Amino acid sequence: MKPRSLSLLLPSSFAIDTTDLRGKTAKIGQIARAASVFCVDRIVVYRDPDLDEAKLIETILAYAETPQYLRRHVFPLTDDLRYAGAIPPLRTPHHPLDTEKIVVGAIRAGVVVRAHNIGSWIDIGFKRPAFLDAQLQKGERVNAIVTSQKPLKARQVRRDEIAGYWGYAVERAASLEDALARSGEVTAIATSRYGTPVDIDLLTEIGSAYGAEDVLIVLGPPHKGIHEIMEEENVPMSKFDYVLNALPGQGTETVRVEEAAVATLAILNMVFCKSR
Repeated sequence: MKPRSLSLLLPSSFAIDTTDLRGKTAKIGQIARAASVFCVDRIVVYRDPDLDEAKLIETILAYAETPQYLRRHVFPLTDDLRYAGAIPPLRTPHHPLDTEKIVVGAIRAGVVVRAHNIGSWIDIGFKRPAFLDAQLQKGERVNAIVTSQKPLKARQVRRDEIAGYWGYAVERAASLEDALARSGEVTAIATSRYGTPVDIDLLTEIGSAYGAEDVLIVLGPPHKGIHEIMEEENVPMSKFDYVLNALPGQGTETVRVEEAAVATLAILNMVFCKSR
């Protein structure tokens, strides 16, 4: 059964082993792609005092998640996005390839481009904006369903009205402890080379234990691991329900964070999708 919500917690230092912006952008883009492939709902970047690149990571992750036709409205040209071309396309349902075909019933991500007391006009990737019978703020991002083609009109919809995967949200946290605290009651899974090796029995146990709860997966920094950062923050490992080694018998001295993310999400996906 799919979790009610799936979150991925990343350290602000996860690109510490890459010195140039192009390389960092590519790494962050790989995380965006992995999160989208495995339907992650929320990514939290927690601060590691060894290297705090949370703002850069948040910006690139949010840029990747935003449909291409909306990026010019949402993101000013900044140095952080200089190598945005290195980000792989996500190809999620809210990133349509053909923005010229707008049909009644289509759901689109949009941005308010004009606001008035009679309503709002939103860019939904068509050659003209759609009218929305709601008073919103210019620049506000919304989800809308097309209700008419001529004239082009739409109605705002809530995220919980949209079936299927619709991207991830990005947040920043002051520390790993802060990220865990704000997540509330969840099944918390950490990854570590010193964790319990994943096997069929353990996956079956996890599947039976979490039900349809909120699940979060925590990745540690590449240069010190989850145990070290928990020790630095004086937080017990008992905060986690499971500490897993998703790559037992690894053939390399270290596993990069983006590699650990793909491996862990792929393995747990067998549990998450069992009854989907």
